[in-house]
Amino acid sequence: MAEGDTVTTDEAVTAAQGTQDDRDALQIIKDALAGYGLDSLSADAYRFLMEGSSTDSVMIQLQDTEQFQERFKGLEMRRQQGLAAISPAEYIGLERGYRQAMETAGLPKGFYDSPDDFAQFIGSDVSEAEMRQRVSMASAAVSNINPELKNQLQELYGIGTENDGELVAYFLDPDRGVNVIEQRLQMESAGLSAAAIQATGTGLSKDISRQLVGQNVQEREISQSLAPKAGLTQATLGDKGIGTSELAAASFGLDSDSIANVKRLRQRRQTSAMKQTGSLVTGIGASGLGAAQ
Repeated sequence: MAEGDTVTTDEAVTAAQGTQDDRDALQIIKDALAGYGLDSLSADAYRFLMEGSSTDSVMIQLQDTEQFQERFKGLEMRRQQGLAAISPAEYIGLERGYRQAMETAGLPKGFYDSPDDFAQFIGSDVSEAEMRQRVSMASAAVSNINPELKNQLQELYGIGTENDGELVAYFLDPDRGVNVIEQRLQMESAGLSAAAIQATGTGLSKDISRQLVGQNVQEREISQSLAPKAGLTQATLGDKGIGTSELAAASFGLDSDSIANVKRLRQRRQTSAMKQTGSLVTGIGASGLGAAQ
């Protein structure tokens, strides 16, 4: 404006209104960013507005930032798989639905409470209904789990020590708790240990149960092999017995030292039994002679 020019009332109102409109637009964008957890982009939003971009245009421009793409990485996953595009608001809605389903099932905090946790589901086009169904199925699996298997998952791997929600999480997502192979190994290991408890009264160590899984040993084989030898795990007078893990290692040829230890234990007990039998016979004989007199 040249020196001496005057600003009319209409021009002043227009300028003030423009400033107010910018502030209102910025506030709308800041509120949206706060809902996304992207408050750090407020400065970028302000810069785009000052460059003359509209509110809608600013929101589009912000989607090109590294922070936005990291926060909504599921959008890119969908694009790569040829799935229909969804808005950030719809994305947030899906996250909210997933989270509610998880919380209802009592899943532990930290298991599904960050944007990264849900990106894979959104990128795979998992609906809220499907998520609820998955959680429901996992909950049902936990409700019907063998009690001894459940105890062994807790003892060997610490899964479910806090509440059943940890077990639901374990069944629900093998990639998050453990990967698919690891989950299978843990389940099979816990199953073998549970079978050992039923056969001898005590379970297997994690190392031995894993080795047995590696040899494709089945639960029925554990029962058939260990049950007849369960007495070797019991203490006797002057002999503390042998652990179930060592007995299993010997029974399935996992360790030569264990095989030798079990053999020696059997020999000791056989020798002890023979001595006791001899003493008993001697005692009976002496008693009989006394009676004859």
